[in-house]
Parts: sequence; structure tokens; C-alpha cells
Amino acid sequence: MIKIRNIALLASVFVAGILHAQDDADLLRYSMLNPVGTARYNAMGGAFGALGANFTGLSTNPAGIGFYTRHEISLSLGTVTQNGRTEYYGEHNELEKTRVNFPQGGGVFCIRNGNRKEGRAWSLQLGFGANRIKDFNNNVYVRGVNNQSSYMQDVAARSAGYDFAVLHQDVSHIGNLAYQTGLIDYADTLDFTYESFLGRGLRQKHILQERGNISEMVFSFGGNWSEQLYFGVTLGIPIVDYRQTSLIEEEAAEGSRLPHNFKSYQVRNRMDVSGTGLNLKLGLIYKPVHFFRIGLAFHTPTYYWIKETADLDLTTRMQYVLSNNDVLPNAVYGGYSDRYGLSTPLKGVLSMAFLVNNFGAISVEGELIDYRHMRMDVDDDLDYNKHIRDIVRENYDLAGVLRLGTEWRVGILSLRAGYVWQSCPYKNELLRNYWSNHTATAGLGLVLGRWNLDFSFMADLGKRTDQFYYLLDGDGTPLVKPAKLDFSKYTCTVSLGCRF
Repeated sequence: MIKIRNIALLASVFVAGILHAQDDADLLRYSMLNPVGTARYNAMGGAFGALGANFTGLSTNPAGIGFYTRHEISLSLGTVTQNGRTEYYGEHNELEKTRVNFPQGGGVFCIRNGNRKEGRAWSLQLGFGANRIKDFNNNVYVRGVNNQSSYMQDVAARSAGYDFAVLHQDVSHIGNLAYQTGLIDYADTLDFTYESFLGRGLRQKHILQERGNISEMVFSFGGNWSEQLYFGVTLGIPIVDYRQTSLIEEEAAEGSRLPHNFKSYQVRNRMDVSGTGLNLKLGLIYKPVHFFRIGLAFHTPTYYWIKETADLDLTTRMQYVLSNNDVLPNAVYGGYSDRYGLSTPLKGVLSMAFLVNNFGAISVEGELIDYRHMRMDVDDDLDYNKHIRDIVRENYDLAGVLRLGTEWRVGILSLRAGYVWQSCPYKNELLRNYWSNHTATAGLGLVLGRWNLDFSFMADLGKRTDQFYYLLDGDGTPLVKPAKLDFSKYTCTVSLGCRF
């Protein structure tokens, strides 16, 4: 007997191939961020929590606004090249894509400059603009021959309890489409359990394309007292633009003879997500001596209002003839449109910076996120919200981000480098054993009068274990191997700034 384990498999890229209601994967998608902003910020690994005077840093520690002494506007342009390499049942595949992005644009304006000689110790600044806090662009191609199970067995297991014989009921469920085409059928009509005639020995393929980003509109206010205590607050309005296309295919091996003259089927899912969020960031930086700074920031949870639409189509190459000689269709369609809310976890940021006279800086920053506090808010469904909350508590944990950065100036030239390490948010050992995320950064800057021109390069390298689906036999033995995904992302950014 084949059964499915009652566990969410935690942001697997393949979960998207199943058309379903919102789950913990949606929560993680908007909670785990990877900010990309000005070239100076990128080149130093984003370690600006205690350094300040960087526009993208307003989304990390808004107290950095207090270090501005002149008005400044900046704009950034970049390219992102992403490469995904997969291994599934011994077969290796690879996809690569390059895209252009605009990671940052905005300005900071000094509304009051402190002047100790005139008895004015306060300095106040105002800033607004946009930072790119998440890049969704991703490509995955997985293919291999699975001699253990079929994805349709997973669909059958997940369809238990639904009565798909009622026309148009649960049309958004992939099990409904599989039933209408004959890929699954009743195992027991009394308790509405299902089974599939498909099993082992199929060539499986999954292609996933993700596009979009989260761009955060920032409105910051802050300043400093006597150039020693710096403070700031940022109102963040993140805007979500996420698009996903997923294709799942299973094909009969050459020469095989399966029921209903089965050749293959394809499931194609297209999903579009848009939404707006709201959060607040509070920050302090203390400079007890000229060569040392310490920063502390607190980010409230971000609450999102999300609109999600999806279209699903299933096509088959087979001929399923019923007892009355009617033939089941080879193409069926479904979809849904939904609105819901979600909240990301709160976040704390601690940072330190050491300055060497006026030509060098070393900065370190730590970020702590409690992913156990991600929440789903589906209207009029308290039971489902509680169900998602229980899954999150069971499968997620505390995680952190470590950022290191350094900068050294020689005349008008600045040389920069950095490193970012992100820890795994999952409790599941299978996912933790093949999970890593490291980013190395470098760059340079030129100061030409009131203009500054900066360049950066980021190499983001990581790996994941992703589950196509999750089936167990009666003894608890897995019936599908996870796919191994190794990814690399290379980001080049150029920024132009002007002080006046």
C-alpha cells in the first residue's frame, strides 16, 4: 500500500507544480530576503548596519541616515546571471538565464545640519526611494527515470476525501483534472480514495521558471545628536511581483505497454502573485570614539495583502475508453483566484564597524530571524490558519545571516570586498544536510568631485535538496529520491550618485 506522509516539504521548488491552496512555502518565499542595492552596499556584503550613509542601508538600519551631511541622490543598474544544475536519478541537467534589473533608486535630504559653534547639536535627515529586497528569478530543469513510483500516485494520495465525480467540484485541485482524464480513479467510492494505473519506470521531467521581485518603497527619517548617537526610523512598503510557470511531465519508456495505450501526460501551472506589505524598522548607532561604531536595529513583521491567480492545464497522450464506449478527454483546465494575508517574522540586527583613520573600514553584521513566527491569514478559515501555524512550528527554526565588509581608499579610488553567510531555516535533517548559501562580493568606487561612480560583483553559491513529491510505501520506505540542486547567481551592479 502506498501512503503519503503528513508533512509539508518546506519550500521545495517542486511544490509549485501542484495547484493547491497557500502553504508554508508561500510564507518562506516572502520571509527569506536577499537585498541587492547600491554597488557600494553590494560590494561590502551589505554590512552597513553600523557604517551608515548608504541608501540601501535604510532597509537594514535606518539610523545610518544620520551620517549624511549633504543631500544625495543615487540610482543603480545591474545584471543577474543565474545558473541551476540538477541531479535526479543519475541524470544531470542545467539551465542559465541573464536578466537586467534596477535594484535601487532614491535620495536623502538634510533638513537640519548640526552646528556646535552655533549651539545646534541636532542633525536631521529625510530619505525616500526604493530598494530591491528579494529577487525571485530562478530556472530549474529536472529529468530522470524513476523506477520507484509515479507523480500520479502522489496526486491520488492527496485526493483522498474529494468527490471528483461531482462535475466542477474542486476544479482547482489537480486531482480533479487527473480524474477527468482517467489518470487516477476511485479505489473506494465509499471513502473517496483514489489510485493510479501509473507506477514505476516512467521518465519524469520538471521545469520551473520563476520571475519577479520584491521592491520596498522606503520613507526614512532620522538624525544624530552631537555626532555620537544616531537614530532613525523607516516605514517600508514592499511591493510583490511574482510569476511562476511550472511543467511536470511523465512519459512511458520506449517499448513499454501500459493500460489505455498511455504515452505521456503534461501538467502546466501558471501562477501570478501581486501584493503590498507594510513594516517598520527602528535603528540606533552609537559612536563612543571616532574609530568604533555599534548599531542595533529592530524590524517589525511585514504584513502582506496578497492576490494570487493560477491557471492549470493537463494534457494526455492516451485513450481511456469507458464501459459505455465514451472516451475521456485528453485536455482539461482549471484555476483559481484568491486573496489572503500573511506576516513574516520579526528581525533583529546587531552590527559593529571599525574605522582606520579616514581611509579604511571593517564592518561585521549579524541578523537573527525566527521563522517559527511566520503566519498565514486566510479569511474565514481559522482552522486552516492554525494548520499552517502548526506546520511552521514543527518544521522551521531560528536562522541567521552573517555579513562582513571592508573598504579601503587610495585617493579618489576605493577598493571593497565582502562575504555573506546564510543559515538554514529548516529543522528537517534531509534538507539541512544538503543546504548552503554563501556569497562573495567585491567592487570599487570612484569619487569625482560631487559625483561618485561605484561598481560591484557578487557571486552567490548554494545548494538545496528539493523533493518532487513525497511518497512512502507501507513500511515507510521513500518511493522517490530528492533532486539535488546546485545554483550560482552572479550579480553586476553600477551606481551613480550625486551630492549637493
